[in-house]
Amino acid sequence: MDLHPTRPPQIAAPTVSFMDMQMPSAEVHEAAAGDYKICLVLSGEARLSYQVDDRWYSTWLRPGMFAPITPPHVAATLHLSATQRHLMVSVSEAAFDRVAADSGNAGARLGTLCERGFRDPFLYQLCRQAWTEARRGDDLGQAFAHSIESTLICRLLRGSTGLRKRPVRTSSETLSATAMARIREVCESRLHERLVVADLAAVTGIGSHQFGRAFKASSGQSPQEYLISLRLQRARTLLRETDLAIAQVALACGFFDQSHLTSTFTRLIGMSPSRYRRQSA
Repeated sequence: MDLHPTRPPQIAAPTVSFMDMQMPSAEVHEAAAGDYKICLVLSGEARLSYQVDDRWYSTWLRPGMFAPITPPHVAATLHLSATQRHLMVSVSEAAFDRVAADSGNAGARLGTLCERGFRDPFLYQLCRQAWTEARRGDDLGQAFAHSIESTLICRLLRGSTGLRKRPVRTSSETLSATAMARIREVCESRLHERLVVADLAAVTGIGSHQFGRAFKASSGQSPQEYLISLRLQRARTLLRETDLAIAQVALACGFFDQSHLTSTFTRLIGMSPSRYRRQSA
């Protein structure tokens, strides 16, 4: 006689998770995480300005579209021109790498799917149905969410154009003091413009990716972090020494608009621009 009662089968926790999110019309900073972030637009139309790996992209997002995918271990900055509702689907890096390796794409990354918004009717239906099942909260819904993992990853790999291997990172060279001084000069003369890493790399005559690594090795900051610090320095000077409206200060310092300046200033300085102006008077 079997004296040990039979245990019900345990369903493994899925490595795909879902979150219904309201995305504000403001700058949002995503910390680096260990999974792929796939965002489906459920409602609202907006232009997304998107910075990742020291490069800026811009794309329109409409309901039914997917936002650019944020890969693992990459911090991102996003700025939406209007409020949107997103369904964020997270896929673990381990699951992605396992499926990629099994399909002969070991070390692959998603190319253009990480650079601009895209449509995929099959992926749309898959994510919506999986989200519906996951919200049921029962074992069957959990099993369904778990079962779509490989299908979702294969679809991403199949749908990516420019599928390529992850580059092997080597130790970064540094920039000379002369090059750093020239970069600062260019930045300060063009802060009111929308500068991108390629503009700064052109000063040194090297490629954008190599430049980004060399700049960070030299300064301890990414080019984008450096630009933001210079923009904030100028904003503080204009707020203290001029009567320009805050919206005008934002444009003079290269921010998208007053909202972009306010969110960045508050996050990094610890108070709003208007409060800073009052305290500096």
